[in-house]
Amino acid sequence: MADPNVIEKDTEAVLDAAAQICGSRAQARTWFHHEPIDVFDYRTAEQLVADGRTAILCRYLQSLEAGFLG
Repeated sequence: MADPNVIEKDTEAVLDAAAQICGSRAQARTWFHHEPIDVFDYRTAEQLVADGRTAILCRYLQSLEAGFLG
């Protein structure tokens, strides 16, 4: 099982990146917990972080912020 401190740190990193795209931290939290991401087999960001896939999720968010469609 993943270390809760790592999950918390990773969650904050993903929320920071998502807030840049979503427009607010509140919208980023909603996305993080509830929106399935098609390129990740419809898993949520929360599920990906729990699975230890934070780095690839952050790269995905960076590509979205740069204008690529995911």
